[in-house]
Amino acid sequence: GLTSGLARLAGRAPVPVFPVVGAGGRRAATAVRTLDGIEVVTTPRAAVVLLVVGRVTRALLGPVLALHDQLPGPRAAVQWRVAGDDGDGGDGGDLAGVLPALVVTPPGDGERLHRLMGELVSGTRPSSPPALPPVEPAAWRGVGPYGQGGTGMTGGVPYGRPIPGWADDRDGLKLDQLKVRLGPAFPPFPPGLVLDVEVQGDVLQTVSVGDNPFVSWSGDPPVSVADSTEFTAARTEAVAVADLELARARHHLVWLAAALRHHGLAARGERVLRLASGLTVADRAAVEALARSVVRSRSLAWATDGVGVLSGDGLPAGPVARAAGSDADARTGDEAYRDLGFEPVTGAGGDARARLRQRVAEAVQALELAERAGDRRREPGGAVEGPRGTLPAGEGESTPSAALLDRLPDVLAGQEWGDAVTTVVSLDLDLEEAALGAGAAVAT
Repeated sequence: GLTSGLARLAGRAPVPVFPVVGAGGRRAATAVRTLDGIEVVTTPRAAVVLLVVGRVTRALLGPVLALHDQLPGPRAAVQWRVAGDDGDGGDGGDLAGVLPALVVTPPGDGERLHRLMGELVSGTRPSSPPALPPVEPAAWRGVGPYGQGGTGMTGGVPYGRPIPGWADDRDGLKLDQLKVRLGPAFPPFPPGLVLDVEVQGDVLQTVSVGDNPFVSWSGDPPVSVADSTEFTAARTEAVAVADLELARARHHLVWLAAALRHHGLAARGERVLRLASGLTVADRAAVEALARSVVRSRSLAWATDGVGVLSGDGLPAGPVARAAGSDADARTGDEAYRDLGFEPVTGAGGDARARLRQRVAEAVQALELAERAGDRRREPGGAVEGPRGTLPAGEGESTPSAALLDRLPDVLAGQEWGDAVTTVVSLDLDLEEAALGAGAAVAT
């Protein structure tokens, strides 16, 4: 009786979910945090459900399986399929062949997650079995004088863990330098971002950007990208200006919610996310109040002031460049905005704090424009100003995220760990957008 009673209580607890975002799934993944009774955790070792949102590319398949096997039992794997994802010979596409217990549902199906939780803790549903064979990550058994994998105090991979090397630090001392790979599902980072770093203490000595898992190097057909559809559609069809500006304000608020979570303000971030999910022009006063509170926040100012400074030289047109003083904005020469009295909002400083203030200011401006626009429509053609910056008029041209990724190693090198993560968050990168900007298809 005690066991069954505890199982019933556990089945009614919030469902710990670790989300992994695949191709086309970024927007749908945002909805996970607004579902009642769902707790998004920051490590797979605290999760009961591995939730894969969108299409798993070939480059993402290995990391997804490794994450699955890190979940403690009982566990389950769920895939939310997004529009345009027709699978690949099975309901679960790439995952169905390697995760036989995979549960496939439409995006936003929180009720199925709750039922899974109850079935797992009650024992009516078996735990998802391991997806990968039990193979050591490095061959070390029997190597070295004591079979520990090394050749004394240094060298080799003792017990499967590589020994850090020595290198000069910024003070001229020789200290241990550890090589670490971060991503492609590290929670504070944008989905798909992989960084290879050499760390001394908490300082990033060198940084390089790994392969983009959304880029296809084999000529595979592209997968539809579900993020920012209003702006990509505006390149080829007439779109209401009010719809574009509401989508811009919503995007900036979703980004702000993630930034607040990163800075330890999770409850405040959840309120912002719920505001964004049902945003209308009537919410302008609420967004203005939010902007004032963000600007006045001492904790946010302390955490972001002087962090990740980028000058305006060579930056792609967009909020990041405007936060550094640039006034480049594709809406300036757009006839649909000419009679609305549009003028770009610009900031100063070019650091993470300036980018934070820039985006909340642009969210307020977007709601003002949406309110004044009425039924005015933007005709297709020319560059479109998306929420991350100016989208090129032609396919294969560089996008804002692609250009900012190129700047990432230089701006992160020498930063302390916390500042480096803050910098990445402040740039609002999109790896799918960067893949399309590279002139390559999004990988299947």
